[in-house]
Amino acid sequence: MERLKGKKALITGAAQGLGACFARMFADEGAKVAVTDINAEGAEATAASINEKHPGTAISFAHDVRNKLQWKHALAGAVDTFGGLNILVNNAGVATKGSIETENLESYQKVQDVDTASVFVGTQLSLPYLKKGMPSSIVNIASVASFLANRDSLSYNVAKAGLVMMSKSIALHCTKYKLDIRCNSICPSFTRTPILEAALAWAGEGGDWEQKMIKASPMGRLAEPEDIGYAAIYLASDESRFVTGTEITVDGGMTAR
Repeated sequence: MERLKGKKALITGAAQGLGACFARMFADEGAKVAVTDINAEGAEATAASINEKHPGTAISFAHDVRNKLQWKHALAGAVDTFGGLNILVNNAGVATKGSIETENLESYQKVQDVDTASVFVGTQLSLPYLKKGMPSSIVNIASVASFLANRDSLSYNVAKAGLVMMSKSIALHCTKYKLDIRCNSICPSFTRTPILEAALAWAGEGGDWEQKMIKASPMGRLAEPEDIGYAAIYLASDESRFVTGTEITVDGGMTAR
């Protein structure tokens, strides 16, 4: 349908999982895509698979989102290659297991740095390019963990809740200065990605724990990456020109209870 025809996007954490899915789906809808990840080989593989289907559509960058210089390099490279930037998807994220008594400050801080502080840095550095590319869109990948607390996911809860509020603040900044730049967040529930595999490993219960996750969903299944991808396409496209400062919860009804 080419819902993103003519758009240029940068997507972080796109070596696998949701980020790789977004990159492929965006390219299918007509966008040029800069794929970035701390896993440089994985990012390169994602870009290569896209270019097999859509030649010249994707590029990749090694990118630790905690590193300001690497942000500058990736953004400048994407703009130089594609001639601009309209879409920023802050997808990179990590999670740790830990309660207020078991979490240590180092792992807590890493989650904040990757899941929230990186979005602050990347968005700040992206705004000059997004202003030139208006109408533009910032899509931040949060989580139902932004609203639903878990005693053993303290650092992740804090980071994702902060990301939702950061998105609202960025959105209001852009409206104040009459910038045609929207900022929204997506809050997925349990989705079949490598981060879910990590959660299953934490639990140490394998398939039994997966069944618990499925039972927690009113729709009786886990989300697939594409379920989240369609929400990302909507927020990235001009279809959402009047949508800003909000979150789309893609959770099979989990937070409706």
